[in-house]
Amino acid sequence: MRAVRVLLGLLAAATGCGYSLGGDTAALPDGVRTVSINRFHNHTREHGLEVRLQRAVEDEFRRRGTLKVVDTNPDLVLSGDIRRFASVPVAFSATDEAVQYQGVMQVDVRLVEHGSKTVLRQVDALQASQDFGAVSGTVVATSPHFQRGTIDARDLPNLTNVQIGVTRRREALVDLIDQMAREVYSHTMEGF
Repeated sequence: MRAVRVLLGLLAAATGCGYSLGGDTAALPDGVRTVSINRFHNHTREHGLEVRLQRAVEDEFRRRGTLKVVDTNPDLVLSGDIRRFASVPVAFSATDEAVQYQGVMQVDVRLVEHGSKTVLRQVDALQASQDFGAVSGTVVATSPHFQRGTIDARDLPNLTNVQIGVTRRREALVDLIDQMAREVYSHTMEGF
């Protein structure tokens, strides 16, 4: 009986147990070294979103990836569609004024082997969101998120809610694009 267990143990070690860690890029074809990131098709009213998202995804691949980002003759091509971008009010004052919003972005992504046109990954409705305050009373000036922005806490009382809302929305959009770039990388390269 002991000999059978030892033999089974050796067989399992030799053939592998089938277990793999998240983040494994083994599903990519052998010899893949380069990727091209196409500009996403923008189906929203947010002008320039496709350019900013493409740059952020390229930066994410350069920062985290083992693939070299190239413009010509890639092994893989990443492309996608920006399906939704919206700033939705999520909190209101006693007078029904929106005081906090949530920026939401939704994209579809495809990773294709350039030569064979084989779709390696298809992720639909990948979503990221970012909350932001729109009036001075809802902005937490001591938060790290606020401090990375361009508004000085001493100026908050002198700004109108519209100025605060526009500035906070712009800052939230930058964070939202960066968050989406991380999601795109994770879902296409790491499979989750």
